[in-house]
Amino acid sequence: KSLPSSFTSGETTAPTECSSLFDYKVLMLKRSSKSKFMPNAYVFPGGVTSGADFASGWKDHFLHHGYNEDDLEALVLKDVDRPMLMKAELDESISRDIALRLAAIRETFEESGVLLIKSSSGSSSQSEAFSFSSSSSLSSWRKQVHSSPDQLLSLYREVGAVPDLWAVKEWSDWLTPTDLNDQGKRRFDTIFYTACLDSIPTTMLDQAEVTAVQWTDPASLLHKFYERQFWLAPPQVYELSRLLNFRDQQDLAQFSAIRHQAGLTTWLPVRMECDDGMLSILPGDSLYPDSPDYAGTSAKKPGPYPGTLDESRAASEQLNRLEFRDTYDCVTRVKGDSQHGHVSPVSFQEFQEGQKISHF
Repeated sequence: KSLPSSFTSGETTAPTECSSLFDYKVLMLKRSSKSKFMPNAYVFPGGVTSGADFASGWKDHFLHHGYNEDDLEALVLKDVDRPMLMKAELDESISRDIALRLAAIRETFEESGVLLIKSSSGSSSQSEAFSFSSSSSLSSWRKQVHSSPDQLLSLYREVGAVPDLWAVKEWSDWLTPTDLNDQGKRRFDTIFYTACLDSIPTTMLDQAEVTAVQWTDPASLLHKFYERQFWLAPPQVYELSRLLNFRDQQDLAQFSAIRHQAGLTTWLPVRMECDDGMLSILPGDSLYPDSPDYAGTSAKKPGPYPGTLDESRAASEQLNRLEFRDTYDCVTRVKGDSQHGHVSPVSFQEFQEGQKISHF
């Protein structure tokens, strides 16, 4: 995949010895040092929902382009597990299955300048990025949408396209742990989506919320993290480790489309101290509580594990956890059946051993 030559700002690609092993790259953004939540971390693009994401005007816009309410309703998953944030409020005029995808598309545009539009080929697995006529046009629209989210609908009307809801596939859902005190009291319920493009699009940073961008393969991102070149939040480590299963973008796109139909549940990591580190226990692990305290209001908190990380692992029949010895030593440990048709992460050490690569 090649980068466009015009008006790309920030870091672009980061080739390493791993780059030849993947035919795709992942978009990662560096949060500002002034961010209240996880400053300086490299994250996937995204943000919070807005009332504009639920505006009824979206239905009219889709209808104008030939997509009626039945077409939109077909995007709503039914008769499968759904995460807590998909629970609808009474006054919502658009299903959350649609509104949250609109929010993801909007925030991606605000933070990176990448605007997803329905592909002219009609593909439901490959999306397309709109090509603005100039950097000034892109910058102007990005600032307008950032200041007023309802301007996203105006932008799509202006360019004569619709947001590509069809290519945006649910991947996972993570809820901030209740005891993450170093991040203050801010907690987020975050759904992760995938969207595949046939080439790397133009990017433009806002230089406020986001200060750098990287298009890099999953293995190189994890390598940089373990080499302490930048910091990744635990969910990013887990999900990038999942992506190590996919060398070809086409395989990833096909898998995402099938897995999406199986639904999701909310994952609340439950943290537990060990003698030599910290465990982040995830659903399916032998140590995961039967009734997780999603709100953090229970007086009964998980106690420390009476032993080491290795001893905890040896005593658990089912594993789905992250092990920490420090903030840069975050290792995925999974043993057992995956949930909702998903793949298990591959630890970076396993990836290196499988490729017989000792140095990058």
